[in-house]
Amino acid sequence: MSHDSRVAALDSLLEDAGLDAVLATKDASIAYLTGFWGLQMERFFGVTVRRGGEGALIAPSLDRDSVGAAPTGLEKALYDAAKTNGLPTLYETFGGAKRIGVEEDHFIWARAKALAEAGYELVPASNLIMELRAAKDAEEIAAVKHACAQIIEVYEEVWADLKVGDSEADVNAKAAYSLARRGGSHPGPHILFGAHAGDPHGSPGDRRLEEGDVIVADIAAQFDGYWGDMTRVAHAGTPSDWAASAWAVVKQAYDDAVAATKVGNTAKDVDQAQRVVVEVHPEIGACLHGAGHAIGTEIHEPPFLVATSEIPLREGMIFTVEPGIYNSERGGIRLEDDILVSADGPVNLSPSALDLRVIG
Repeated sequence: MSHDSRVAALDSLLEDAGLDAVLATKDASIAYLTGFWGLQMERFFGVTVRRGGEGALIAPSLDRDSVGAAPTGLEKALYDAAKTNGLPTLYETFGGAKRIGVEEDHFIWARAKALAEAGYELVPASNLIMELRAAKDAEEIAAVKHACAQIIEVYEEVWADLKVGDSEADVNAKAAYSLARRGGSHPGPHILFGAHAGDPHGSPGDRRLEEGDVIVADIAAQFDGYWGDMTRVAHAGTPSDWAASAWAVVKQAYDDAVAATKVGNTAKDVDQAQRVVVEVHPEIGACLHGAGHAIGTEIHEPPFLVATSEIPLREGMIFTVEPGIYNSERGGIRLEDDILVSADGPVNLSPSALDLRVIG
């Protein structure tokens, strides 16, 4: 689907939503609608879509070349960030629209206050935009699969090079470089050893790999605007009884959660499929998170596979399915793939071995 077709699809939702226009400000939403990726920092970027399908891509003149190359039929409205905050240009693109849908989970308070003071009525519209972004078309699916293929190659480098005595910091730096040289932006390896792997969001540091450690390697990056996100596990030396048992539990949870990632189920159903397996083994470890999240132009985007979400799964959605079990003294085990919800059932976009690989 072209970017202009996406704008037209968004326009078709405005009347029923009671909106005169929508203002998208997330990098991922701007890119979804126009093909332009900017570097926001303190400067204002946005896309306006008015009822009727007209609108604009608003950006500082600093980005004029990238904006000029963006594959969009929308007006390209540039402003001088040294002289203005961009809001007067934004107001011009509204073209008389007053009731404006905004991405309320992103649009900052100071700008919202300025728009309100200028006479605009702001209405939450994140769900409206995500209604379009949630179901991926064939090109987007191929892009996620391509990203995953690059990550699979990086895993082979990581496993081939990893040895007892390596530090987490060095291993993560090498993986980040491997992702970047393949064209990955925002490379995000998160590789932890031993007990440290029992903290899912622990920061890689100077801890060195020791014989008997588990290794949890979560590797993600964005390629050509779309993310891949995977997790694989290994063990330094012959796996301990704990590691083997933890892997078996998580593999069963993974299989059941992947099978549940299908049309007719809700996000909650997928989480429940992994939770009922993991939570009956407190002697091994704890279930610390939901089953996963949607992925696309953002690494984490809704819907989220959590126990409180009744959102129905739709054909074209892509989710990370990533059950895990964690023990603060022994470490963690997590398995993660990117799963497409298709008319024929779940499709793995990141197929590669899930075994507990032995290092050394």
